Amino acid sequence: MNYYRYTKKTILTGVLLLCIALVLGACSGRTSTTSATDSQQTNTESSQSATRTIDTAKGKVTIPTNPKRIVSTYYHGTLIALGLTPVGANKEWWMGSPFLKEQEQSISDIGTPTSLEKVVELNPDLIVINDFDVEKYEEYSKIAPTIYVPYSSYHNPKEEIQLFGTLLNREKEAKAWLDRYDQTAEQAREQIKNRVKPGQTAALINVRSKKIAVLGENYGRGGYAIYDALQLKPLDIVQKEVIDSDAQIKDISLEVLPEYANADYIFICFNNDAEQVDKSSILDNPLWKSLPAVKKGQVYMLPYDTYAYYDPESIIGQIGLIKDMLIDKNKS
Repeated sequence: MNYYRYTKKTILTGVLLLCIALVLGACSGRTSTTSATDSQQTNTESSQSATRTIDTAKGKVTIPTNPKRIVSTYYHGTLIALGLTPVGANKEWWMGSPFLKEQEQSISDIGTPTSLEKVVELNPDLIVINDFDVEKYEEYSKIAPTIYVPYSSYHNPKEEIQLFGTLLNREKEAKAWLDRYDQTAEQAREQIKNRVKPGQTAALINVRSKKIAVLGENYGRGGYAIYDALQLKPLDIVQKEVIDSDAQIKDISLEVLPEYANADYIFICFNNDAEQVDKSSILDNPLWKSLPAVKKGQVYMLPYDTYAYYDPESIIGQIGLIKDMLIDKNKS
């Protein structure tokens, strides 16, 4: 009788333990399944967010969401303004801005013209090109996803940085630069208001080897800082023939210089290939000396190595320098 009760009790206890084990096993199985499902879902989401497909001038291109190794045959200054310093860029043609010295130190030169071998060596995950390299688009695309951005995609630096902000998922950084530009321009205008009166005009002259040209606001040489940021007005003839036509540059002869430079202020930039004889032929010419700005001492020399650059950061730097020139004539 005692044996029977012991055996029965033992059996019941064993059955109870078995039930508990089965329940725990089922729970464990469900947890494992849930964990595996969650892990799979996380991996899928991670995989999906690793790339983005964007519309470009060459059609749809799938690029990294957060590229780490960009090679840029052009636009490296715009990328820097968005917080994306390339690993490679064209040094001879486009690098060298005094406003980008620190950022450019880590950028490798890809040659002039661009060397495909040097691009491959840098192992890029994204390549950015413009019209200069579009003929090699297919070759670049075999190395890494390639974005071709033609000059015609934008009309000024503001549109340019907004375009790249959209293409590269950097809208916040683009807006931050636009805000900084507006603030810098507004502060500069406030500082020169006692020197430059509303409606006063400016002419921007560029001299390269044996050629004289008048420039608009979108051809570098400080034009965007002068006309957009500081809001000096171009002469009507320049507005019509150079800016509204979207030519942005017009070669002229010395004889017609008074028509294009009869402004309150003149800014003149000599390219590095302009020889002393080219400078003297203009600055010592009676036509030049007869211009109102020359007579009033309101002519400002813009060093080519500082003002040739047209990237977002360089433009903001140029605003400050030209503002200082206008305030203190001794800085010209």
